[in-house]
Amino acid sequence: MRIFSRVALVVSTTVLGLFAQAPVSVINYSGFNVNAPIAPGSIASAYGNFGTVTTTATTVASPLPNSLAGVSVRVNNRVAPLYFVSAGQINFVVPNATENGRQTVEVLNGNNVVARGTVNVWEVFPALASSDTTPTSQGIVQNQDFAINSRNARARRGEVIQVYATGCGRTNPVVTDGSAPTALSPTVARTEAFVANLPATVQFSGAHPQFPGICQVNIIIPDQPFVTGQTPVFITVGGIASNPVSVWVQ
Repeated sequence: MRIFSRVALVVSTTVLGLFAQAPVSVINYSGFNVNAPIAPGSIASAYGNFGTVTTTATTVASPLPNSLAGVSVRVNNRVAPLYFVSAGQINFVVPNATENGRQTVEVLNGNNVVARGTVNVWEVFPALASSDTTPTSQGIVQNQDFAINSRNARARRGEVIQVYATGCGRTNPVVTDGSAPTALSPTVARTEAFVANLPATVQFSGAHPQFPGICQVNIIIPDQPFVTGQTPVFITVGGIASNPVSVWVQ
């Protein structure tokens, strides 16, 4: 529950302010990079002036609704499952069948289109979940004992951490839009990880077992004595690097 609240429902007022003039602007949810593309199956955020009440999906697990407070989102004419809507921000899951390229995003209130924009879609574009947008931001990471990683709850060298991301691309088997997988659903594109700039073993990369749009990557921390303290971590998916985050290692 705590991991979900940090990864899936954070409202970034800093990013919101960047889009005051746009009808609708869409960004990769975890990375908060205004120039980054989004990927099929990932969580994305739409910013604009939607004139609706703040509403959150009543369940933190799947399936997600296709409409909240009468508001819906279409990506290239495909309805997107919704996590959250408000007057200025909507968090949604990009439909798996979305094609690559520049695609149209529409926000509807009932049957009426109230905002429209475009976004670049790539096959993959990984973004690690973090507590803010700084380069040394604490990653949303669980230690091997499932404690949330922090300065006071550090991972150990040689143990597994669970890193949360979005934008890892399609999985096999394919996960139904807005639903969590019913079985292990690994990412199709190859995932690699780097801890303190060292290649790290990836035990698993695939759809999160509970929360649609979230990718879970299990990484073994290299057992090297200099891997200690606040340590940078990033992944690549299909050769495309994510944003870096930091984890605490003892």
